[in-house]
Amino acid sequence: MKQNKKPKISVIMAVYNSKKFLDESIKSILNQTFKDFEFIIINDGSTDKSLEIIKKYRNKDKRIKVINNKKNLGRAKSRNRALKIARGKYIAIMDSDDISLPRRLEKQYNYLEKNKDVSLLGSNFSTMNDKGYVKRKKKVPLSNKKISEVLKERNCILHSSAMFRNQKKIFYREKFLYSQDYDLILRFLSENKKIENLKENLIRYRLGNSSLSQIQRGKQRLFGEKAREFYFQ
Repeated sequence: MKQNKKPKISVIMAVYNSKKFLDESIKSILNQTFKDFEFIIINDGSTDKSLEIIKKYRNKDKRIKVINNKKNLGRAKSRNRALKIARGKYIAIMDSDDISLPRRLEKQYNYLEKNKDVSLLGSNFSTMNDKGYVKRKKKVPLSNKKISEVLKERNCILHSSAMFRNQKKIFYREKFLYSQDYDLILRFLSENKKIENLKENLIRYRLGNSSLSQIQRGKQRLFGEKAREFYFQ
């Protein structure tokens, strides 16, 4: 891919102290069957060896662009920094502890190319534990009609599976410290943009078992309620 040619997809990954799973997550994007992408990785003020790992891959693959936050800004601000420079026709979100299966980008790109009315596309996924063992397959609603109904109660789009059209006006609300993904998807819904999920399992989503995750869960519920409140207004 020539440097002056716009990539078809911009993959965005925000990283904060993710050294334990970062190698595996980065490799899952670099090993995609679909090759025409740029990979924007934001190191969000990590204090572990995350930046060192990112630079190692950047030195091997010119598709990787690195944004290095001097201090931790949070996922919303970090992803917005990437969205501002993303050149791809589509934006694909990737979390730094999850795994994209090899045909994820290919499947989603082809579907969005054929279905011009779909603005955002997710997929089914499987969950895994810290050791990478798959625990169960998760089925999500597929049609826009069903997704629209469910979204009003809870998020049914796994953010790591999201790919959407790069319209240069879609950004995360930075005041949402948690559930910023749910808020973003509800804004797609409020603008009557079509949202679908592919039935294929394209992501392995890592479940966190730490006490911090339990604390965050309460905050996520609170911000999720605020996102729904904004939607119904």
